[in-house]
Amino acid sequence: MADPLDQDPVHDAIEALRAAGRTVMPAEGSPGLYRVDHGPEMTGADVLAMAIGMGLVDGPDEIE
Repeated sequence: MADPLDQDPVHDAIEALRAAGRTVMPAEGSPGLYRVDHGPEMTGADVLAMAIGMGLVDGPDEIE
């Protein structure tokens, strides 16, 4: 059975940010929230948006 994280876009974004030298850690006491470079708490969607904005991962395909 495949690891569910293998197809999780947030996990991919976290790995891409880490590969780019950013520090990404889960926020203490806040499940589902993260801190990038010790900044404010961010949702997984925010982390994904950051990675997309930095060109580290592909965004969703546009619907025509």
